[in-house]
Order: sequence, then structure tokens, then C-alpha cells
Amino acid sequence: MRVRTLTAVVPLALAAAACGESPREPADADGPFRVGATIDVGAAPHGIRFSPDGDTAWVALSGEGRIAVVDLSESAVVARWEAGDAPLDLVRVDGGWLVSQFRDSTLIRLDDEGRIVPGAVWDVGAGPSLFTPGTVRGETWITTEFSDRLWTVDTREGTPRGFHATGDRPYPADVMWDGSYAFVPNLDAGSVSVIDLLNGEPDATVEACPGPPGGALTPDQVTYVVACGGSDEVAFINTASFAITGRVSEGIGPRPFSVVVSGDGRHALVNNAGGTTVSVVDLESRAGVQRLEVGEQPIVLRAHPDGERVFVANEISGTLVELAPAVAESSAPSDGEATLNEVVVLGMIHSGHETSEMFSLEIVRDLVREIDPDYWLTEIPPNRWDRAWAEFEATGTVEEPRVLRFPEYMEGLFPLSRELDFEVIPTAGWTEPMSDFRAAYLDAYSRDPDRAEGWAEYRAAAEASAEALAAGAGDDPRWIHTDAYDEAYDIRMRTYARLFDADLGPGGWDAINASHWAYIEDGLDRHRGEGVRFLLTYGAGHKGPFLRELRKRDDIVLLDVGPFLDRVAAAR
Repeated sequence: MRVRTLTAVVPLALAAAACGESPREPADADGPFRVGATIDVGAAPHGIRFSPDGDTAWVALSGEGRIAVVDLSESAVVARWEAGDAPLDLVRVDGGWLVSQFRDSTLIRLDDEGRIVPGAVWDVGAGPSLFTPGTVRGETWITTEFSDRLWTVDTREGTPRGFHATGDRPYPADVMWDGSYAFVPNLDAGSVSVIDLLNGEPDATVEACPGPPGGALTPDQVTYVVACGGSDEVAFINTASFAITGRVSEGIGPRPFSVVVSGDGRHALVNNAGGTTVSVVDLESRAGVQRLEVGEQPIVLRAHPDGERVFVANEISGTLVELAPAVAESSAPSDGEATLNEVVVLGMIHSGHETSEMFSLEIVRDLVREIDPDYWLTEIPPNRWDRAWAEFEATGTVEEPRVLRFPEYMEGLFPLSRELDFEVIPTAGWTEPMSDFRAAYLDAYSRDPDRAEGWAEYRAAAEASAEALAAGAGDDPRWIHTDAYDEAYDIRMRTYARLFDADLGPGGWDAINASHWAYIEDGLDRHRGEGVRFLLTYGAGHKGPFLRELRKRDDIVLLDVGPFLDRVAAAR
């Protein structure tokens, strides 16, 4: 990322300025967003951070070596902090801030009052630019543009901890919710590096487009939207296959630079750094739907904590501009009483269905027929579903490796989709790096003499759990769908969580259930009050945690599996 050397960054902007005018692009006031407050903040603003309540913004002013503190309710700068040479971005750490020094190849520390902390300087290589938009488990990341590195920063210690190699001239990265993958656009290489952060290794290099300077993940983590500054388009990368799944050029202005996805996942906002506008892309139709006039050389976009607004820093105009939804969502209550949705939870035994007589795949299919769901919430990661469905539609078979693991989907869901009328909602929070990291950790733990006592405790809990499960009725679905089954399974998993969850992070038992549940809850929320029926299928061990969450909801009715099993048995 260049600072103030405008000829190298945005030649279109410089050429227009030389002619005595700024580049102008077609703008459209009609659309999903509107331009709100415009605040003069100072010379060459770049990175933006917000207070948790969203009332204050801190803006790095690379052109004057300061941080502008902005009261957003008053749309005014209320303080300016000295912040070194060419501060490009800042991030909150315990006890203060870290600020990137683009010219000095360093990160420096400011205290809570904005004073430079003497001696708190870390050399990270040439060209430290922007930190990732958020933090994950006390970590954030920053690229160094001219040393081809992605640094991990410990926000609790307030220090850089190590780096990963990237492609040529990396620009600001985005990281998946669980810290598993970093997506790094490499400007000179025309690629996106995908780095497995949990296992500390590169995973893929995606040949994306000419000159990608930025990108963002969608909230569902299915897609990385990358700005293509050299071809005036945006490209879409699937976060499981790393394949390019589409491109949009219509409605994109000169030199798209940063990307922010709205909190509801419906729109991507893309600033056109070679001009004066921000483009709005509808992510469902994948079409440009609006262009907003914001100021000269919009350079950095950041989402506000309210999940609705986006702010853009305009480097040449020296302004911070608010972009807000054009029409607020109506909160007026609907006429009449809301209709409760129905939910049926089926605990699956995966490969066990292929050999079980009591809970065979045929019985699974008959159960689904009896349940007749409107929506099927599945143990399939959202970023793997599109490929699996496209393969099935094209050939009648599925090769997607994660989906291929589940007989209940291969021999149940897919063939039944031709018979019943249901919509699939993929809800698994699983990622491959998480799985690999968990397997390696548990293997190392089991062989570590210093942890022999803990491993023995876990093995004892696993044996006690197996005995309690065996005391039931084996693979009888009536036994599997009881609270007693869930309690027996929990004997093992409570010990597992206590011993391993802190180290496993996103791969821990409670964390993975929480990630699954977030997708499930989103699916339920999107259809609240419609009077529809959901079928939720997961491995039987997950059933207990999900039922505990479902029983807290007042907008659903949980249906017992027993009557459906009765009807299946009667028909056989």
C-alpha cells in the first residue's frame, strides 16, 4: 500500500488532477445505501477503528503522522495523537494500541491516552500496512507489503509473534471466524495466498486477477470477495475449493481497492481508489447495483460495529464518509400472532447406517418421508454445499470429499431431493485446518509423558461413556433419541472439553458445537414465524447440545421422533 506517492498508486487520480479536475464516475443515489455524514479528518486517512459502542472512531492519518479521534455522534474530530511516521493503521491491544509505520518498517505502541510508549518498537519488515478487520482469540494479522509476510500479532501481549510467507507484494488480509484460514491478496503476483493459520502452512495459491489489493470474507464464510485493481472487477473465491466462482465488472469503478461485506451478507461494498465512488454489489445476483459518490481516492473501507453502516476513508479528500442503509428495516409487528415453526432433530450414526438393521439407510429415508420437512438443516459446511449440489445435478453423483463422508446424505438427502420438496440449509462449522489441528494435537497429547494422567482420565471417561451407551439399546433409534443417550454421551465429552478445549480453540467440543449452532440458529431465524417444519440431522453426539439450545427458543415446537418411528414401523 503506497502512502502519498500518488503516481504509483492511482495514476488515474493523478492524471485527472493534472488536468485541473478530479475523475468523476457515474453515481446513483437510488439503491440499498445512502451517503451520510462527511467528516474532515486530516491528511491521507487510511485505517479506521471503532469503539465497541460505535460512538468513537480512530483514523490513521498517514499524511501527517497522527491519529484522529472522531466523535461520530457529533461528526467531529475531538483529538489528534502523534503517531510516528506514516501511520497506516492501528489496532486495539491490552493497555493501548499498535500502530503500523509504513515508512519505518515497524509497529509502535501507544498507551490508552494516545501517547507514544518509548522503546515499544518492533521491526516487522518493509511496508507494514493494514491489520485484519477483526481479532480471533486474541490474535490479529498484518501484511508487510515489501517483505512478503503476514504477521501474527498477539493483542493480549501487544506484540508481533511470527510471520508466514506470502506472494509478491501482499496487501491487507482477511481471516476466517475460527482463525483457520487467512486470505491474502498479492498485488504484484495477481494471486491470493490461502494460509492455514492453525497448522502454520500455506494451503493454496489462487490465480485471481491482475493487481488484487484487498478483499473480504462473507459473513457465512462461504466466499472471499477480492477486488481486482488491475482489471476493474471483483472476483469470488469459494473458501473450501478455492475455485473462482464468478466475476463482476459492470458497475465497478477504476482501481477497486478495499471490500467490506454488509452485516446481513447481502451486499459487498467496493471502493474505487482510482476515482471518487464506492460500488455496491448484490451478492445474490452478483451484479453491481449502485455507485455512491464519496470523495477523492477512497482508500479504506471498514464496517461499523452496528453491522449496518460502513465508513470509507478518502485519501486525497482527507475525509471520513458514512455509508448507511437507505431504508431501515421495519420493526413493526406483523398482524396477528406469529406461527410457531416445528423442529425435528435426528441423531445420525453416519457409517453405522450402512450396517445397522435397526437404523438402516432405508429407515432414515422412510423417516424423512414421514417427517416431510420444508427445510433440512444439514451437517454440511456451507462452503461445500454448492459444489456438491452442482455435481449431483450434473451427473447424479457427488465427489465433494466432505459431503461424501455422510451416507445419510449420499443415500438419503440427494435421492430424496427428487421425491420431496425441501430446501437444504448447510450448517456445519467444520473446517479442514481445524480438523487437522485437532487430530495432531490429540495425537501429541496421547504420547506426551507429562500428560499421561490427563490422557488416562480422558480414556477412563470415554470407557465410562461407552459402557453407559452400551447399557442402552445399541443402535436402536428409539434409544438414540432419548435424554439418557445424550447424558451417556456427555460423560466422555464433558471431560474432553475440560481437558482439551482451551488448547483446541475452534476445534474444541464446546466451540465446534457453538459454530454449528450459529449456522443452525441463523437458518431458524430467517424463517421465524412462517409455520414451517425443519429437520435437523447431525451426528448423534451433537444432538444433546442442540436440544438444550432449541429448548430455550419460544418460536418453535420440538417434535418427538417417536411418532415418526411408529409410522415407519407400521408401514414396514
